[in-house]
Amino acid sequence: MKPIRKNGFTLIELMIVIVIIGILAAIAIPKFQDITESAKYAACRSNLRNIAGALNMYAAENGEYPGAFQGHKWKKLSYISDYVQVGILCPSTMASYRFRITGRDYDLFRIRGWNGNCVRNHGMYRNSVYQP
Repeated sequence: MKPIRKNGFTLIELMIVIVIIGILAAIAIPKFQDITESAKYAACRSNLRNIAGALNMYAAENGEYPGAFQGHKWKKLSYISDYVQVGILCPSTMASYRFRITGRDYDLFRIRGWNGNCVRNHGMYRNSVYQP
């Protein structure tokens, strides 16, 4: 009598495949998280650069920065709503952006996310120069 042979995988073979898939997932998932965080960082820097451009366009058309001579207070983007979208947020911290006009002649500006995490992680723009 011939022994009956069943086709299929053994338990050991299935366990080896599961372990290999687990190792690959353990390697891939942290790399994916790093990539998404760096994309959010780049998007936040791009937002800061766009706001700096909007402030410079406002100053070029009006002769001074918006809200100048109103003190060194942090202002919302609604001051420059014709030049930049008002509701943009930092992609990773969901913080809104604010700007402040400074300098002896109110000719300098700073832009940052209105959240400590955004400032610590993404930096700010100061006089059209990014500062980490």
